Amino acid sequence: MDPQACVAIVFLALAVWREARGEGHEGKVGVACSILNRVDRPSWWGSTVLSVVTKKWQYSSLTDPHDPQLTTYPKDADPSWVECLQIARDAITGTVDNPVPTADSYHDISIPPPNWATREVFVKKVGRLIFYNVDRDVEAAA
Repeated sequence: MDPQACVAIVFLALAVWREARGEGHEGKVGVACSILNRVDRPSWWGSTVLSVVTKKWQYSSLTDPHDPQLTTYPKDADPSWVECLQIARDAITGTVDNPVPTADSYHDISIPPPNWATREVFVKKVGRLIFYNVDRDVEAAA
């Protein structure tokens, strides 16, 4: 396997694990797929898994210095980590159905909706996560 593909799987899995490890399978897959939706539509947020998940202020668990997740890492035998690795691999290889096909953003219901989280860009609610397609202007131009 290409070393960059390995990096993409690990960083995608880490983002999913930190952002959604308490969610069900569909929520975890949704987070992975929404990140890959950004990769598939390169923009200010990056063009690779690594550049997308490490873009400042986009995934707080990977970039916000005040987020307690920033220094939290999975244990080797953690079943949730193993699931996130499998989800990341399957999402990157396209062997899992995308439950949020156009989503490029999401937030947890535990926080107030960000200003970009409007009814017009709503895609789907999965568990505690609400997914949105905030980059519709790019899709409309395509």
